[in-house]
Amino acid sequence: MSQRRIKPGEVINLYDLNDEFPEGATLALMKTSDMEAIRMVLPKGKEVTEHSVDGEVSVQCLEGKTEFIVDGETKVLSKGDWLYLSRHQPHSLNIIEDTVLLVTILFVGSSSEEE
Repeated sequence: MSQRRIKPGEVINLYDLNDEFPEGATLALMKTSDMEAIRMVLPKGKEVTEHSVDGEVSVQCLEGKTEFIVDGETKVLSKGDWLYLSRHQPHSLNIIEDTVLLVTILFVGSSSEEE
């Protein structure tokens, strides 16, 4: 059974999800050829090995605490924190507390240098 996606113009609350969008599940909220939005649920103690994404990534911590290892530096994200990763930037994660992240990936645009 395929997972239901959010429709354009539909409003959902990322903290108070219903049966169609279970609270404890990682959900690909929407995906197009240009972008993807994921509500990621990660349990304490989980480790995500180093990887990169073919797009620019923003990560907002909605709940919990997570270590991101980026460019050899450990960055801790807590509730309300936001992190940007450039296209193909390697990173890994160590989940310190049960965590909920909102991950948005942009697949469009060039990887031009910062102005």
